[in-house]
Amino acid sequence: MQGVIDIGSNTMRLVIYKIENGNIKQMLNKKRAAGLVGYINKQGCLNASGIAKAIEVLSEFKEIADNIGLDEIYPFATASLRNINNTQQVLEEIKDACGFEVRVLSGEEEATFDYYGSLQCMEMHRGLIVDVGGGSTELVFYNEKQMLSTQSIPIGSLNTYSQYVKDIIPTKKEIERIENIVREKLEMVVLPTGDFYTTPICGVGGTARATRDMMKNMKKLVQEGNQYNSESLFSLMDDARKSPGKVAARILKIAPERIHTLLPGIIILSTIAKSYNTQYIVTSNYGVREGYLYHLLQQRGELND
Repeated sequence: MQGVIDIGSNTMRLVIYKIENGNIKQMLNKKRAAGLVGYINKQGCLNASGIAKAIEVLSEFKEIADNIGLDEIYPFATASLRNINNTQQVLEEIKDACGFEVRVLSGEEEATFDYYGSLQCMEMHRGLIVDVGGGSTELVFYNEKQMLSTQSIPIGSLNTYSQYVKDIIPTKKEIERIENIVREKLEMVVLPTGDFYTTPICGVGGTARATRDMMKNMKKLVQEGNQYNSESLFSLMDDARKSPGKVAARILKIAPERIHTLLPGIIILSTIAKSYNTQYIVTSNYGVREGYLYHLLQQRGELND
């Protein structure tokens, strides 16, 4: 069995997989809310408390992995360690404390592995992959099962909440401000040359899955419970502007651990869908973790093409 540790800006996960007939099968998924982005100081560095938090969770994951007896474990970090000014210091302290050599993925690598991961569980011909993480959002434009371009914008559900939301749920004015900021970031995205498509959006990651669960609760899902129309997402945003308490109550039922980050993440996803005139959204159960493992094992010839 193989293990992957994902050090994200909001959560950290240990996921254990079994390789059967050259395919990846998830066996265990252990999540811890670490909120590392909340430990970044004014100098743009992860402070001592944040480093200690990361080491605490990684030590717990290492104990689990040791008890199970994994063949190998692959730890990686995304915007959590990519967007700080003391990355090397943090990596050295983690290695000294836990023995892990953590790979920090670039935004392009993260987007690429999102694509590889989604391929493991979905038929993907053309469209746009969107992964709203805690500290960044990855975009992958693809057509005829080929990646056309990958982009990473430095805005995610947790850093958006930390920077622009005063209380738990964003107000109407805060929603509008976040939407404007997302649109500004999208103006900087370099679009592919030639034919490209933005329907469907393939939603990847925790925000996408929690949003799908919201749609399920609202009875808005179609096609085996995996797809919903963009208009349903826009309707949810209208509810957030008019009745934030109602939306908060729904989040508490669906994903209470995301009470402060889910709506900012939905704002990002909704703004992308509206900006690119996306008609519908599908949700992938696999993403960067599976894509990263797929990449490593395929290099060694241990997976089917």
